Amino acid sequence: MLNERFLEKAPPRRSAVYKKIPIIAAQIIEAFIQRKNYDVIISWAENLGIPLACLFKLSRKRPIHFGIFSWISKFKKAVLLKFIFQQFDRIILMSSKQRDYAVKRIGIPEEKILLLRWPVDQKFWRPMPRETKMICAVGREMRDYGTMIHAMRDLAIPCHIAAGGLTSGKKDAWIKDIKNEGTLPSHITIGKKSYHELRDLYADSRLVVIPLFETETDNGTTSILEAMAMGKPVICSQVKGKADVIKDGINGIFVPVGDVQALHEAIEYLWTHPDVAECMGQRGRKFIEEHHTLDNFVNSVKRAAEEELRKRNLYNVS
Repeated sequence: MLNERFLEKAPPRRSAVYKKIPIIAAQIIEAFIQRKNYDVIISWAENLGIPLACLFKLSRKRPIHFGIFSWISKFKKAVLLKFIFQQFDRIILMSSKQRDYAVKRIGIPEEKILLLRWPVDQKFWRPMPRETKMICAVGREMRDYGTMIHAMRDLAIPCHIAAGGLTSGKKDAWIKDIKNEGTLPSHITIGKKSYHELRDLYADSRLVVIPLFETETDNGTTSILEAMAMGKPVICSQVKGKADVIKDGINGIFVPVGDVQALHEAIEYLWTHPDVAECMGQRGRKFIEEHHTLDNFVNSVKRAAEEELRKRNLYNVS
């Protein structure tokens, strides 16, 4: 794992340089230097994998390179990938929309794309039966909390929005929207949570809301999977890049983007029908156990790496 601890073990001269540059830049440089010591390098996230692939393009030989990406349809990423996708042996995506974009718009060969399901630590995020007296919303990216607050103003349901950045000067669109909403209703609170605090928040909530601005990628998937693993139904905006995990009316409810009334009605319905909410949550947990466990994800990546190693006669599996 090429993280801060790995970088601390670098030779003194490199270590001194790494302390003066952003950690992402240090990770990319060190991964390039270490390339001869490994048969396979896996880059998780575009801001690591794409720059590393650019460096590989300048070298005569590289190891097998996998990229685990989430949003490659952003203009700058798409342009770069069009010229350097040959430096990846597999590009792992977790959205069918992003897979289609990679093949049809960027021109990446379909056999180079591996479509997997987002993983979630189902052992940590697990059902914890409690009396539910509230609801919650979770996450920062592309969140439409202005619409949610507007939808909940006359719903006297305690709600906590687990999101950081409200007082840190960040420029997320939802922060401006919340400030424009004026004083928050007394039954709605906002604040960041640690992982254990977040797990308790899910456990105390009857349902989880993931309100989104329109997006072509599956923003919110991490929070959706955590909630489902906890046995909670999810209400989510039906964006173009909607998560492939929610089955409308089965383990959650989709509402139109920015539709205050639809969101209001969905929240009120699940809140006043706890039996329905519980059944949806149980189906969600079952879906996680069947399709989205961390073990399934790791084993799928491992099998793909073994296939590439066999192609190069570097690995023999009986």
